[in-house]
Amino acid sequence: MRCLTISITIFLNLVVFGICSYMYLLWSQYWIYSGKQSESTTSTYDQQIYLYNRGYLPDDTKNKSNLVKTRSKHEIRENIVYINNSRPRFPSSGQKNIELDAKQFSCLKNDSRLECENKTRLIKEKILRELGNVFFEQSHVLKYGARNNTYNVHYVGPKENYRDKRPQQVLCELMNTKLETLKRGDIDSSETIKSSMPKRGFFENKYFNSCVVVASSGALEGSNLGTFIDSHDIVLRFNHAPIKGFEQDVGKKTSIRVLNSQVATKAQYNFLKSAIFKNVTIVIWDPANYSATLEEWMRHSEFNFFPNFIQYRKQEERPRIFMVNPLTIWDLWDFMQRNFPKRLRKNPPSSGFLGLRLLLPHCNFVDVVEYIPSARVTKRCHYYDPDNNPACTFGVWHPLAAEKLLTYHLNSASDFDVFQKGFARIKGFKHLKC
Repeated sequence: MRCLTISITIFLNLVVFGICSYMYLLWSQYWIYSGKQSESTTSTYDQQIYLYNRGYLPDDTKNKSNLVKTRSKHEIRENIVYINNSRPRFPSSGQKNIELDAKQFSCLKNDSRLECENKTRLIKEKILRELGNVFFEQSHVLKYGARNNTYNVHYVGPKENYRDKRPQQVLCELMNTKLETLKRGDIDSSETIKSSMPKRGFFENKYFNSCVVVASSGALEGSNLGTFIDSHDIVLRFNHAPIKGFEQDVGKKTSIRVLNSQVATKAQYNFLKSAIFKNVTIVIWDPANYSATLEEWMRHSEFNFFPNFIQYRKQEERPRIFMVNPLTIWDLWDFMQRNFPKRLRKNPPSSGFLGLRLLLPHCNFVDVVEYIPSARVTKRCHYYDPDNNPACTFGVWHPLAAEKLLTYHLNSASDFDVFQKGFARIKGFKHLKC
């Protein structure tokens, strides 16, 4: 009996010791990660601006925005919600599951059809696996908990799996998710900017056959996609991504520029005078608190771009400038979270996804160039500067991996087009039957 008692005691002690050791390992890894995050340094690009990926209640009247204000109101914590001196959007990423800048999966002229198909299949598997790994990592609650909820996001809707749905069903959901620009009728009469707002929304009652969203990805270098890009009726670019000197790869035509509010605000980008912002349609976006009202956002915008918006309207002979309704940016985030069973990073969608959604109601199809990484995948952030950071492609701050997985699910182009040529094709909403 004594031996039995001693054995049971030893066993219980070992169990308790094992549980305590396991909990210690979990918490030590968590705090080590937190320490590394707070101590990590940032690249020159991070210090400047999130140039491409920056990124990031209901009214039934016809004269107002068709917003569905279904979010419950939460306290706006003034110390964290509006971040005028925001942290870099692209902390260095440690992706190691895919070799960047290798080019071994690019089809060559002397490759046989079978060799090219095998290369395309392999790079597709690697890209989609990496995007999945990044999304899974970013959904980790212990690493990315409430401390990373800058915009006070409190999502209470369903979390489904887009892979269980047909692409057309997901596209119908996206169509029913509004992303709108503000009109004069949306602004309270007490706001001084009201008279400077356009009377109509972005591309209101306008439709085109072919549209293209040109990412600023470093993978565009050497792509020879310029002629293909210029063949579209509408060409959308981001921020101050240059054309001169890069025409062979990115084309010459620009119809629209989607700008984050930093570019429209900071003197270094010369928004009011630079020729790159002339004779094009300008769409500016700035994120709000998840449950903020329009009035709260206008008083506490992340960057005060309103004076430059007003001045641009005054100085240009035929100004075509709009600002995205920030409440609808979070409607788009809700759409994404609704289609993933795991949590998304609680930060706004990237400029790329915003640009895609802006065009879909107005185009028979939208090609998205070097948004989903191709065989040219590179660690370079942009085709026009030498800075390296894989997070620009796979995402850290924005829910970029989730965006690209959804985009591939909606894609109607061949895998050769996506992973060799470098573009995905999404059908527009005009002829969509839901």
